[in-house]
Amino acid sequence: MKKITNKILAILAVPFLAAGCIEEAFPEGSTQLAEQVGKSEFALGGLVNSFPVAMMQVDTRDFFSKYGTHTDFGLPAIHLMTESMLEDIAIMGANPGYWSFNYWSRNVGMNDQSWPVGYFWENYYAYIKIANDVISVIEVTDDMPELNKHYLGYGYAYRAMCYLDLARMYEPKENDYTDVSKVLGLTVPIITEKTTPEEVANNPRVPREQMYEFILSDLKMAEEMLKTAGNSYTTPTLAAVYGMYAKAYLEMGYWKAGGDMEAFKKAAEYARLAITTSGKTPLTEAEWTDPANGFNKGSANNSWIWGLPVSSDLIGNIICYTAHICCEGTWGYTQLSNPGINKALYDQIADNDFRKKSFLSPDRSEWTSGKYKFAGSDADAAYFLQKLAKPYTSLKFRPVGGETSSHTAGNPADHCIMRVEELYFLEMEAVAQYDLGKAKGLLNEFMKYRITDGSYDCSAKATDVDWFITEMLIQKRIEFWAEGVLFFDYKRLDRGITRYYEGSNHPSMWAFNTTGRSPQWNFVINRGEFQANTGIDETTNNPDPSGLLVAPTE
Repeated sequence: MKKITNKILAILAVPFLAAGCIEEAFPEGSTQLAEQVGKSEFALGGLVNSFPVAMMQVDTRDFFSKYGTHTDFGLPAIHLMTESMLEDIAIMGANPGYWSFNYWSRNVGMNDQSWPVGYFWENYYAYIKIANDVISVIEVTDDMPELNKHYLGYGYAYRAMCYLDLARMYEPKENDYTDVSKVLGLTVPIITEKTTPEEVANNPRVPREQMYEFILSDLKMAEEMLKTAGNSYTTPTLAAVYGMYAKAYLEMGYWKAGGDMEAFKKAAEYARLAITTSGKTPLTEAEWTDPANGFNKGSANNSWIWGLPVSSDLIGNIICYTAHICCEGTWGYTQLSNPGINKALYDQIADNDFRKKSFLSPDRSEWTSGKYKFAGSDADAAYFLQKLAKPYTSLKFRPVGGETSSHTAGNPADHCIMRVEELYFLEMEAVAQYDLGKAKGLLNEFMKYRITDGSYDCSAKATDVDWFITEMLIQKRIEFWAEGVLFFDYKRLDRGITRYYEGSNHPSMWAFNTTGRSPQWNFVINRGEFQANTGIDETTNNPDPSGLLVAPTE
């Protein structure tokens, strides 16, 4: 394996352009091509199927080719990038530089001339272009084929997902480190299937009100088109659309001082509608701890609402999600980085909560006690425990089929975008804003899926909304460790990160704490975009967070 040192690779100014990567859906003079694609189910199917390919393919936007980074594998990589900005992935290998996402852990390369923060902009706008292409070639008519309706619904759903993520990443939130007063409420430029090149070249950041109105309009179209679609996790479904409604309204609920109760109620209603429409159920202990299929195969459980299926031809040996997060695979980075759970969070998991089995106990005698299920053969498990494992090492993400030796077999894992458990948490957070008693009941009911003897009860302690939100977030952090969900919660709820404490298992180089929001969570737009797009300049960019988060030297 290529040696990765702690020394940061050269951070170069690069042209990350919405204006450059989002062109017309079909070039000038290609009307006939658009018509042919729109009339051909085969061609449309290929265009629609390019979504999961683009979102999981190695070197999609040439970051690996240009910079040699092994973190260039699309949406799953983005999820590990945002998780690395938080506090719960601890890296316990001898050289933390082998955690390829250490740029984001360390708040390095987050300025407007660097590729690490540019990865988000470049990828999401590339996905938006595919959505625009799909939308542009399907004519809406009263008698349009059902399949075309579904394809169109997929286009609107994917586009809504991308803009919802971008809006939450780039909208600046107040924090103790940077002054965002001049850019408060701004999100990102909107590019649709109708946007002209001239408009792209002068396309300012839109206010959040305009952005969320646009997202809701896309969700409305997706909802209409997907009413008769199937319920496969491999494509956006009606339940996924309702889930995105819930996420959007939950964000909007916090816009008003004191909260917008109508928005919170809509968020709760849509979250519950997503749960009931999906027909999905929370993961069982057997599904959660399955050493062959755990968190790598959507068809092996009844929890995933939406995921990205993958085939082995898209996956390399070390440039994929599994190679960076599955500790039992012997071919990837994890044998050197050893990612696991933040000790402080592990200590808050109840002993009778089966999710605790996702992380090795600090008591090594428990490793061979029968408490854990390991991938591969007994010999594979013995090698893992003797050579690779450390206390708090993750067992959550398993090699495909339990294959620990062959990257060809063990790497190609499906990737989850939304599972039903997230909707339970969205619902209880929204409900807590206007009915704390009901929210406590919702959390207690959900925890019966995780502490199955029914002994969990937050009722006595949750005397106010702030306490409840803190407790709810602890359980959500345990639930969604390393899945790419939690970044938006931390930013929305103004939660700080704590990596520096007595007994911490975080590497010293990024063992810093924050008071409330981290400044790096207000993503900076790359210089190449506002050099090509006159609608954005330095004065309308988010503040540079460089140098503001420093690990103690004591």
